[in-house]
Amino acid sequence: MVETTGRGIRLAALLITVASLGGFALPLLIANLATYRSPDQELVAFGLLTAVTLITGTALARNIELKTTRWLLLAATVVASVLAVTGVHTEQVMSESEWSYGLIGWFGLLLLLDKSTRGTFVFLGAHVALSLTYVAATGNDVAGFVVVTTVVLGYQVPFVVATMILRKLAADVAASAARDEQVRTTEAIADQLHADRKARYAALAHTAVPLLENLGKEPPEKAKYAVEAARMRRLFAEHDDVPDPLVHELRACVELAERRGVVVSLDTCGDHPIPPVEIRRALTNEAMRVLATAEDSARVTVLGTPDTVTVSVVARKSVPVQRIEEGPVTVTCIEDGGRIWVEAVWRRQESW
Repeated sequence: MVETTGRGIRLAALLITVASLGGFALPLLIANLATYRSPDQELVAFGLLTAVTLITGTALARNIELKTTRWLLLAATVVASVLAVTGVHTEQVMSESEWSYGLIGWFGLLLLLDKSTRGTFVFLGAHVALSLTYVAATGNDVAGFVVVTTVVLGYQVPFVVATMILRKLAADVAASAARDEQVRTTEAIADQLHADRKARYAALAHTAVPLLENLGKEPPEKAKYAVEAARMRRLFAEHDDVPDPLVHELRACVELAERRGVVVSLDTCGDHPIPPVEIRRALTNEAMRVLATAEDSARVTVLGTPDTVTVSVVARKSVPVQRIEEGPVTVTCIEDGGRIWVEAVWRRQESW
């Protein structure tokens, strides 16, 4: 909003400048061309101001910041002012023949107002001071100059003040909108966290909760409790913001096995796509069960290609593994001599 307001202010200043240049200065220049001490200076001055207007208008239309060009255009404006004032006879300085005085200030607003309000006031003050000095030095009517200056600044200064007020209002509105957006974001995050907690509870309700309820009623089955503990660790890991969620969730299961004294190596090979959370669960389900009940040692490997992810685990002794031959994730299993090898494979489809 602040940027839009600034652009609107520059557009308003441009329109006023164009109207003043074409509707006020040009008719006076044409009407008095034969009376000037140096008509060529007047034409050059008008041409410079026209060029400044065109360049500034083009930059505004294309939304281009002037940067260094701003100061070149400001210098061209000052040169045009000097040429226009010195191009008339000294006795004509306070007459209608001198068409530039009321116009130069608008060029200052056009070039400086979006950059610095203080700089704009400095330019206006410097222009008035130098013009007053020239009027006094050439013996012209200083009182008349003061009246003209009052009229000119009576339009330009309120424009600058209104600009300051509009910018302040725009900044306040933008800050209020940012605060409202922050509140909405905070509420959305809180709602999402609540939904995540409910989803976690639902995911554990049919497995972990019955085990906890029966903890004191029957002899505990260590394998079941180990698998549920690994599932809980994996659920917590699912909500961490990490570059590779799949490996991160597997590492959570590995750490739980290592706490039981199992030596586990986790290796990755190749870049792989990041599957959705449901697919990651299917890829890690059986590996999680194997790691939760493995003895002595285990090895986990994640193989990746641009369209395929394979999770395999080799371990000594574990709970039975469910083979899956259909669906987005296929699971195969080989048992031999007290060791088990499990492989889960997911191939990305077009819908993913």
